Amino acid sequence: MYTPAVSLLVFMFFTFPEVQIQHSTLRISDSPLVARAAYVTTTLSVSICGNAIVDGVEVCDDGLFNDGGYGSTTATKRCNANCSAYGPFCGDAVLQPLYDEACDDGNATNGDLCSNMCVEETATGTPPATTGLPDGGSGGAGGAFTGLIPIRAQTRVTILGKAYPGSMVNILKDGQVAGVAQSNSIGDFTFDTTNVLPGPATFGFWSTDAKGLRSITFTTTFQVTQNAVTTVSNVYLPPTIDLKSKKVKFNDILDVFGTSAPDARVFLFVDKETDPVLVATTSSSGGWVGAFPVDKLSNEAFHAVKGFFELALPGIQTKSGYSQSVNFYVGTRDVAEPGSADLNNDGRVNLVDFSILLFHWGTDHAVADLNVDGKVNLTDFSILLFNWTG
Repeated sequence: MYTPAVSLLVFMFFTFPEVQIQHSTLRISDSPLVARAAYVTTTLSVSICGNAIVDGVEVCDDGLFNDGGYGSTTATKRCNANCSAYGPFCGDAVLQPLYDEACDDGNATNGDLCSNMCVEETATGTPPATTGLPDGGSGGAGGAFTGLIPIRAQTRVTILGKAYPGSMVNILKDGQVAGVAQSNSIGDFTFDTTNVLPGPATFGFWSTDAKGLRSITFTTTFQVTQNAVTTVSNVYLPPTIDLKSKKVKFNDILDVFGTSAPDARVFLFVDKETDPVLVATTSSSGGWVGAFPVDKLSNEAFHAVKGFFELALPGIQTKSGYSQSVNFYVGTRDVAEPGSADLNNDGRVNLVDFSILLFHWGTDHAVADLNVDGKVNLTDFSILLFNWTG
């Protein structure tokens, strides 16, 4: 049976005046004691297409002029609506007959038989006589040319992330189902929606792997910009994780398995240890397996294992957040498996679960009796703190 330090928890339970949740760490203020849940940081990138600032994954951003229209010179080239590339322009080394280009040598230089307006030149560098404007415009005021009048773009959110190869990623917006995206063979997925209002929005993501194991629900809150494309990248679902057996003898080996991004490394941690007990490598299909001895863990006691993945991409080292914790027992006694500290099954252990536990305090309600001893008390509170994610 799980045995907490009761005297310590009594002090914590009755003396802290304020609870603050910062990232994934529980902090108890105005107390000489601090309880912390181990966490790992994964960095999201948010870029706004339409604010005239090139950031994140954007290639270009011309503000309201992101229409992808034709540019008659390199100086007038226009970004497309996704800020992912420029539209056609004179100087892109692609002949555009639709826009009356007679040549395109991929530069903005005159005197090389193709002018910076994509008009053929004579040997002296003088463009031959033409009957129309090089960009297809009609006669009229000098220097005038046809084009597109910029209009305000739709308010849109684009999500770029990584899950498990060939998996269906469920997308939640403010707690409601927003859609489903399918990942490709390397786990990458993309999701676009215009069904969003300007202002703060909370998106959640979860998936199941080929073995039927479900991930945690990864959530993030960000500001949606009106009349622009808000792109959120680096949405990495943590590995799925399960155990071959959730009860092992003191001298046995614990077998663990799951799925993550292909060709990544999965780091596993037991209880609150900061050093990994095992590092496994995923296959090209994302599957991983591993085993580690439990003889250095407390005997006749419950423990928990969790992990995150690390993947080397071109120029960067990416890292997911932690997976859910899976409980196991080391010993031979006949014990019931402890309940999940995630009382509302949202993939996180936080103040919502704390409130549920308090509601059932002193009762024998199974939903909050985490150590299955017939009573909701400080022991269950200790287990909840141990699994705290924030």
